[in-house]
Amino acid sequence: MRDALVVGAGPSGSRTALRLAEAGLRVALVEEHPRVGEPCQCAGLVTPRTCELLGYHPPVLAEMAGARLWGPDGERLQFGTHETRALVIDRTALDRSLADRAVAAGAELRTATRCTGFQRDSDGVTATLRGPDGQYELRSRLLIGADGPASRVARVAGLPPPSEVLAGCGGEIQGYRPEPGHVELFVGSCVAPRFFGWVIPTGPNTARVGLATVPPHSPRAAFARLFEQKTAAPLLAGTQLTSRFGGAIPLGLRDPAYADRLLLVGDAAGMAKPTSGGGIYTGLISADAAAETAIAALAADDCSARRLARYQRRLRRRIGGELRLGARLRRAFLKLDDAQLGEIITLLGAPRVRKTIERHGDIDYASRAALAVLKAQPKLVKFAPLLLHPLI
Repeated sequence: MRDALVVGAGPSGSRTALRLAEAGLRVALVEEHPRVGEPCQCAGLVTPRTCELLGYHPPVLAEMAGARLWGPDGERLQFGTHETRALVIDRTALDRSLADRAVAAGAELRTATRCTGFQRDSDGVTATLRGPDGQYELRSRLLIGADGPASRVARVAGLPPPSEVLAGCGGEIQGYRPEPGHVELFVGSCVAPRFFGWVIPTGPNTARVGLATVPPHSPRAAFARLFEQKTAAPLLAGTQLTSRFGGAIPLGLRDPAYADRLLLVGDAAGMAKPTSGGGIYTGLISADAAAETAIAALAADDCSARRLARYQRRLRRRIGGELRLGARLRRAFLKLDDAQLGEIITLLGAPRVRKTIERHGDIDYASRAALAVLKAQPKLVKFAPLLLHPLI
């Protein structure tokens, strides 16, 4: 019997397996795809803080010091600093490096292996796995679901879904001429209804381009229109789409993200940031919290839901406040029409406000910048009540 079975070898799953293996536990890590990190469905934009949390730097493709935000009618806000604020990483390399570290620490990795179901009893969990040689069962004392937005582990356990799930579509382009060190962002109902689009440089003439939206809007249709939209088209003119990908982005921490003999981490737990959809940093936080909870629970031979509830409390202390404030910012964003979005972008362009954004901007903790900007631009106060209104 294994001490833990981790389902999913993305950053959150592999980080959890690594921490458990480092503690001397017997860990199995299964990944449904034949190769860890493929297919890549992530923009790969992280802060240097993420690398500090990792304890090492994955391969960096580009460094970003600023951004340009484009409004529905061509309004533009550009800001930047002399410091690197974000890194564009090789996401596939990150996934593989974390999985390799978990294996080096003693975890057993099985690729091309899917968890199709499981049953829990007083002594452990019996997971049904389907791998290259067929179907078989594996026993463990604890099951950790790191199997993404559509987590089968969460569904089988009957845990509540995230509050919202975005649908994304993107790809890689070549022939792109970037504004050096800048990410391009696009908002408006004609671009990406209820979220935003982006272009993230990955090299001197390459980039990742994409957007996310919510049903009933089609992300594929919106992605096709992006290349013709008046603010994005001039920047994307002459580029060639070399690959395409899509995926879901869960917003809203599952509560609970645990059950008897079971924990959820990363996207499976709904750890993506409501303001940006990014989930690597928050997913790593959940992995560490899950590992700490699991190590103590296994040592006490108590993997009951009551004991594992400590995981949820750890999440609330470490990142819960930011996720809640981010959810408020998202609710406010959803209430804005195109005219209001354009007005806000214009107001943000005031020199004092732009400097505030440059000083406090942080994609991991967007609420800090939002509060600082409200203080710097009193005219934005009229939008503040939207933060207090429930989502309609």
